[in-house]
Amino acid sequence: MQESSSWVLEALWPCSDGGFELGASHIKVVSLGLEGGIAKGVVEDLESMGASCTWMDTGESGFDRTIIDWRSELSGAHWLLLEMSSFGKEESLASAVGAAMVFAELEGAKTALVVDEKSMMDSEKAWGSVVERIRQIGFISMSVDGQAKIASMEQVSDNEVGELLRLRGLVSVVAIMDEQSKLMEIHHNLGTETGSTTIENLKSMTASMLAELPSSKYSSEGVRSSAGI
Repeated sequence: MQESSSWVLEALWPCSDGGFELGASHIKVVSLGLEGGIAKGVVEDLESMGASCTWMDTGESGFDRTIIDWRSELSGAHWLLLEMSSFGKEESLASAVGAAMVFAELEGAKTALVVDEKSMMDSEKAWGSVVERIRQIGFISMSVDGQAKIASMEQVSDNEVGELLRLRGLVSVVAIMDEQSKLMEIHHNLGTETGSTTIENLKSMTASMLAELPSSKYSSEGVRSSAGI
């Protein structure tokens, strides 16, 4: 990892037809981002599974974090779900993201970040902001395109990104998906899982993992099952 990045060291189940069974009614998720972004899609999938979700549309400008009672919103939540684009926007939104992450920690919720090629606008700025807060992030999912962009910014090979985030960033789970081949690579506390997933895309895979991981105890088997491997 480059010094310029300023690292601070430290349920849904796949069906045979490729769809999903409801099983996330015990999961609470709070998310903020842009309408049409991947985080909103993940929230919609989770809601269709029965999860309790709160979505905050940050819009393009003027998002006022001071009107939100973060402690109340995040009380009892399993996840705070964010997307990469939120880290590369104007100061008011970046400030809201920072406040949400602080209160998520205080309330015992894990922060989950979704990276995909569409959310990598202002990628250098966004990634720099993520790196500054990497120790507050417990889960990252990305496509291979997102993986390639991070590799380029960090000046490492694509296949080094997962371990870089897991070991140096101390992110508990890093999931990387090739949406064309359906191949998965997941780095977690107990090792690395690879294999083909039965899930169609990054959005649905992220929803599946967020739904299942809290009850999986983050075992190797639980991690694989959550990703449809």
